[in-house]
Amino acid sequence: MSILAIVGVIVSSSAMFIVLSGFSGLKNYSLEFISFVSPEIKISPIKGKSFEFTDEMKRFLDIEGVSYGLSYEDKALLSVNENNRIVKVKAVDQNFPRKSIDSIVYQGLWFNKGSDEVVVGLGVAYELGVSTFDAISPIKLYAPKPGKGQVFSEKDILKSVNVLASGVFSLNEELNNSLIFCDFELAKNLFEIKEQHVGSVDVYKSNISYEKISSFFGPEFSVETRIQQNKSIYKMLNTEQVAIYLIFSLIVVVALFNMFGALMMMVIEKQKNLQTLMVLGVTKTQVGKIFFYQGSLISVVGCIIGLSVGVLLVFLQQKFSLFMITPSLAYPVVFDINNFLFVFFTVCVLGSLASTIVSFYVKKSIQQISQK
Repeated sequence: MSILAIVGVIVSSSAMFIVLSGFSGLKNYSLEFISFVSPEIKISPIKGKSFEFTDEMKRFLDIEGVSYGLSYEDKALLSVNENNRIVKVKAVDQNFPRKSIDSIVYQGLWFNKGSDEVVVGLGVAYELGVSTFDAISPIKLYAPKPGKGQVFSEKDILKSVNVLASGVFSLNEELNNSLIFCDFELAKNLFEIKEQHVGSVDVYKSNISYEKISSFFGPEFSVETRIQQNKSIYKMLNTEQVAIYLIFSLIVVVALFNMFGALMMMVIEKQKNLQTLMVLGVTKTQVGKIFFYQGSLISVVGCIIGLSVGVLLVFLQQKFSLFMITPSLAYPVVFDINNFLFVFFTVCVLGSLASTIVSFYVKKSIQQISQK
């Protein structure tokens, strides 16, 4: 029974560590793609969609060690092949990192500077039938015109431009279905942005502290880190991680029931031996400690062996890609010391709790034996 109990602890602790490592790998994999489109720091106006990028702001950012670009985001209607969809247009200038471009372009090329070209998401391209460099069926982008006055036709309220899809990008399902990239000059024409106005300043790399940037731009601007820009995604991933931890904690509890049952059966089986120990002068507390230490030993030893097996399997997956998501993509796993400590702490605490309950039962059982 003790062997079965320790095997249960080994399997459950190993499974818990492997699943948490796999989730950490998927989490890092997802956040890595987010970093391709989310700058290290984003500076945008609190009111309105754009602001004037003054010479003073430019001088503040034009120092060694700072890499930044200008961007603008707004919604537009994309129409192609009689198919329509509302998309978010993200306009970036030529300072958009080359590393990000190389990482997200799935097919075709990135748009050229000053060209009427866009890079569409994989979902948009698939569902609307967008082909790269298809001059026969060009894409038409519609955006509302600012201003007031009477409306006599769609031209009075909508500005439109014809563009070609130079490439297709792939990030995640949400962005693939809702986002397109274009040149900053194209967006200025489509959305009629004023001269020297930008939607945001994207700082890709900086040796200036977040506090200093916030202080310089003042309360009229929102200065967000990458985590603040993607609060909902980070919150969702953290919630999922907690849920997985709780679910596998329940599996550990079920495994420790085996240990609890094994110790209880030993108590019932060894009642005569326990009575003999009592006659020899062993106290009820000392007898209870015997079963407490045995249960704790099963928990700790089983957890250590299980974690060792888990660490070995995680290392083998990282080194040899034993499990693949696609023929070219191995299932991502990450060894995180926090996951290691979470599993060890959970198994040891729950194991100690089960051992304490058994110890209490032993004391009560001995008392009943003595009365008999």
